[in-house]
Amino acid sequence: MKLFRGLEKTDYQDVLRAIGLFIDEHGYTDVRIIEIEDGLVFQGRVHEQKGIGTSSYETFLITDDDLKEMVRTAAERRGQQPPAFTQ
Repeated sequence: MKLFRGLEKTDYQDVLRAIGLFIDEHGYTDVRIIEIEDGLVFQGRVHEQKGIGTSSYETFLITDDDLKEMVRTAAERRGQQPPAFTQ
């Protein structure tokens, strides 16, 4: 990810914590996260309300800019200073 270029250390723990909140808020299960140059490809199963036992997957790109915002928001919720890459 471009997100961590030029930093002395990566902040994967902050990114994963923010992604975890995103997963919980949307009720995803059977999650797949693939790191690519421009961010993360995310796929998660959602349970639809159409019938018993039915479900489908949602797949989308979470860009570096999206991740920065997610991490910034998560840090603020915890009352902490966001990591340097979100400044």
